[in-house]
Amino acid sequence: MKMIISLIGLFLCVSVQCMGTRVQQTTYVAPEVAQQAQRSHGPGKGPCDWKPEKFKKDLMAFIAREAGFTEGESRRFFPVFFEMHESQRNIERQKNRAFFNAAKQNMNERDCQRVLNEVDQLDKKWMRMKAQYNSRMRKIVGARKLVKAMDADRRFSRRMFKKLTK
Repeated sequence: MKMIISLIGLFLCVSVQCMGTRVQQTTYVAPEVAQQAQRSHGPGKGPCDWKPEKFKKDLMAFIAREAGFTEGESRRFFPVFFEMHESQRNIERQKNRAFFNAAKQNMNERDCQRVLNEVDQLDKKWMRMKAQYNSRMRKIVGARKLVKAMDADRRFSRRMFKKLTK
């Protein structure tokens, strides 16, 4: 679960940082501050040079190397692995939407309890899905390599997060 949360945090952080630098500023910024920001986050220098395709390719290479996958195992494992992550992102979006709508609409106690129950159900749904995905991946690469792959995924995400937040 921590691995998944780390990945979500990484994607959200990168998305927010990239979006933040692309949004046109509407508040006054002193020229020297603007120049400093331009120098530190200009082309080739900032976190928005992050490319999802490169991230995915590097992640696949790192996991395959660390877990000791054969070429055939990699070909079968990664589609299931990325399908699992997409399912997780979809559930997280649903949870975020539920919380956002509840907070925005200033709901009463009973309605907020309904939102919390919905989020609990989504968490349970994710745990069932995760168990199914783990079972599918274990059939492809075995338990030992799956554990190594999950650990490699977690370590890669932590390293990328640290690199992007420096």
